[in-house]
Amino acid sequence: MIDSINLQIVLILTVGFALAALFGYLSFKLKLSPILGYLLAGYAIGPYSPGFVADVHIAEQLAEIGVILMMFGVGLHFRVEELSAVKNIAIPGGIVQALMATVVGAYALWYFGAPIESSIVYGLAISVASTVVMMRMLTDYKLLDTVQGHVAVGWAIVEDIITIFILILLPSLATASQGGGFDIQDLFTLIAIAIVKCIILALLMFSLGRFLISNALATIINTHSTELFTLTILAVTFLIATGASYVFGTSIALGAFLSGLVMAETNVRKRIYNNALPIKDTFVVVFFLSVGMLFNPLAVVENLGLFIATLGVILIVKPLAAYLITIILKHPLKTAVTVGIALSQIGEFSFIVAEEALKFKILSDDAYDILVAASLTSIALNPIFFRIFQNYLGVTPTKTGPIPS
Repeated sequence: MIDSINLQIVLILTVGFALAALFGYLSFKLKLSPILGYLLAGYAIGPYSPGFVADVHIAEQLAEIGVILMMFGVGLHFRVEELSAVKNIAIPGGIVQALMATVVGAYALWYFGAPIESSIVYGLAISVASTVVMMRMLTDYKLLDTVQGHVAVGWAIVEDIITIFILILLPSLATASQGGGFDIQDLFTLIAIAIVKCIILALLMFSLGRFLISNALATIINTHSTELFTLTILAVTFLIATGASYVFGTSIALGAFLSGLVMAETNVRKRIYNNALPIKDTFVVVFFLSVGMLFNPLAVVENLGLFIATLGVILIVKPLAAYLITIILKHPLKTAVTVGIALSQIGEFSFIVAEEALKFKILSDDAYDILVAASLTSIALNPIFFRIFQNYLGVTPTKTGPIPS
């Protein structure tokens, strides 16, 4: 049994990484996000495609590590300063646009017969865009360091914060819906309790936690051992992620995000990032492979109406809402078009929410498949939208662009 499990892990990593590298490179050459290539590689080794089939359960377990390290990276990168410069448009715009997309997306799933709690989570999941895809497009079109680029990035930070609130919300939704019923009063009570727990956790992390982590890292730095420093970073991240889950009942992803936030407050933030980046990127690829492996394209055929409705939310409701909000707030047309196009896709954060919702048995397999299919489609179409509207943006794409981390 042990040999069989070990062989499956080796096969997943061998075949998965090889295909991910190939498809990721092809996506890059086509000026698409490498995420698209990783997802397609996962589908190629999954149970719903012909040929080699990897063990999905082992891949899911490996993907858990990817979620932890991905959210750790988000916390480490998170900077309030980037939001403060454009807060007057990014905060109200991000909140209103996400709310509109959530309501329409939730109604779509509810219309097709899903429970209200599943519909809420589904709407929230498709309301947040992929920061990785956005950064790639803004970089390719030389928009990242422009005013409209800063607004788009600030908007994305607001959506990152919304994702954190969704992760806080999920355990409460799962508890409130147990036994087949759904009591809205109980839900609000559970959410209030969850928020209080998260506040206590955050206070502990930014007081005692920061003191202990800073001292631990300073001690390890004195050893001049790179491997010990990297090991300590990973140990602290996983300890906080799992400890927060067991003690406070939060999601592991939320605990990992907090660990990144706390480490970002230390004076060795850049060194932490440089040491953890290769490991994080490796398991992030495993995460996307796992998502692709779980994708069943037949679900799209069987739920074509929901798929079209979901694409409508992502490709029409989200960008149109962002465009109108930006115009109403009296910003230039170029900014409105840039933000609208940049948000017309979903990616890693939607997957994290969907994966967590699956674990809590809030989201159905069919809804998950539709979300993945919609993400694949939107990531593929996003560069095309940038090309179509490049005259309004006043830019032309570069011949090559960096692969975002």
